[in-house]
Amino acid sequence: MRLIGERFVKILSLLWPQGWSLSCLMILELAALGPAANTSARASAAEPTNKPNAGGEAGAMGEPRYLLFWRAPEQVLELVRQLGGNGDRRSRLLGFGVPISAFDEEKELPTRIHTAFAAARAHDLAVMLSFDFHIAWRSRPDLWNWFDTNRPGYNAANRTNVEWFGWDGPPAKTRYLNWGVVERMAPPPCLTSEVYRSEVRRLVREVIAPPLKEELAASDREGKGRLFAGVLVGAEPGIEDWSNPDAQTAKLMAEDGVPRGRLGYRALLDLGYTQNKPPADLQQALAGVIQETVGFWCREFAEAGLPPERLYPHVAAEMPEVSGALVSAAFNAWSRPGWTTYPVGLLAGGFGPLYSELQKRGNPPWGGVEANDGFPGAAVDWETYLGWHYNHGAVLVAINTGATGQELPNQLEKSAFGQEALAAYRKFLAGDPLREKPVTDMPQFRVRRKMEALQAGFKVWQAAGRDPAPIGRYVEERLGPLLQAGKLSEAETVIEEGLRRLAAPPGAATTGK
Repeated sequence: MRLIGERFVKILSLLWPQGWSLSCLMILELAALGPAANTSARASAAEPTNKPNAGGEAGAMGEPRYLLFWRAPEQVLELVRQLGGNGDRRSRLLGFGVPISAFDEEKELPTRIHTAFAAARAHDLAVMLSFDFHIAWRSRPDLWNWFDTNRPGYNAANRTNVEWFGWDGPPAKTRYLNWGVVERMAPPPCLTSEVYRSEVRRLVREVIAPPLKEELAASDREGKGRLFAGVLVGAEPGIEDWSNPDAQTAKLMAEDGVPRGRLGYRALLDLGYTQNKPPADLQQALAGVIQETVGFWCREFAEAGLPPERLYPHVAAEMPEVSGALVSAAFNAWSRPGWTTYPVGLLAGGFGPLYSELQKRGNPPWGGVEANDGFPGAAVDWETYLGWHYNHGAVLVAINTGATGQELPNQLEKSAFGQEALAAYRKFLAGDPLREKPVTDMPQFRVRRKMEALQAGFKVWQAAGRDPAPIGRYVEERLGPLLQAGKLSEAETVIEEGLRRLAAPPGAATTGK
């Protein structure tokens, strides 16, 4: 959820010439992103996606497998109606997930936990709870307000509880969060701060764990323990790098007088690094901070009495260059691995990068904790997409349709509840096998390959001092509507025409219909 908008803008900033409309660029860029983005994704795309994964099905056979939707408890009956049932109530269960901000919703936490479990037991639906510990904490200026003496919570010592832009600062005053539309939030916490961690520990042990364990005991007494799908720990943790922010974020940063640069130096200072003794690899060191923090969060739940086999971290696997978190960050001794699994970026050609890390660790059960095949640029059908999860050891898939703005949430919702998706859900819930189609010959991949050639052609023209803007406008005007309408054959023809014009010698006409 956290990185949805950032995925858009990262791709935009890397691939295309300036001056194109943002709405069309979102479509074109994400359509163009594919296996060529990295070698591991390209390798997985070249193999049949239904290649057996040792321990996949077997590892999940002895326990229920869950199909979840991030939905409020009051929406669960509509969910059952849309899907036409809630599974066999034994091995394949339909359910819902409830996202909760641990800091900002502290007072409501017990009630929200009780309400979620009451709805689950009343309707025989599985339930998962998600607890965010690092994004929404606006209500705790006593932890982060180091800079404004006129606002509540001011304490100059709070500067060590937030992230810094450099070895000497400045400490951050604001977080810029882009889930489709950028917004200002409280500054990002320093994940290694002992003050911050003590509050996380208190929230888990004193506020979350007591009502949660009470509900687990009640479910067990009623013979409904299987309805507890688990706890999603954290919300795509990362350490921001605003060296090259998207246009929306850059505008707000300029208005606020915020320097461009990467965060993470406060955490590095806590680890004993200094300007004179920096880490050998800064990116790797910060990735280590993220992985250790994920482990800390999960350990707190486990030591508070929650079963580790029902704990899942929330790692953004498909865009590690945006989040700073590696695929391996999902592994620790106190939980099962869990990832965001939109089929774009690193995961565009399949989940090979996930399977590889799972295999190194004996193929433990895992979860696709934030999923949707309707993310712009996805190139597989819904049944194949679910198969990439369940056929390879996943015990839960949690469908997300949330984002800010209107366009992206509408697109995610439309895909998640379209006929193709509903048919795939029903097939899974009925216990039927999910068939995976090879992705390399799909129309979407042909379009992607030709889009990559178009991108390369633009760069060649620019390097030679030629202006590709007329060809760009030709493609822009036609391609966006065709892709939105799913008319891939027509879209492919437009791209081919763009390639033909790029191949024309200098002086030849490159405009026209």
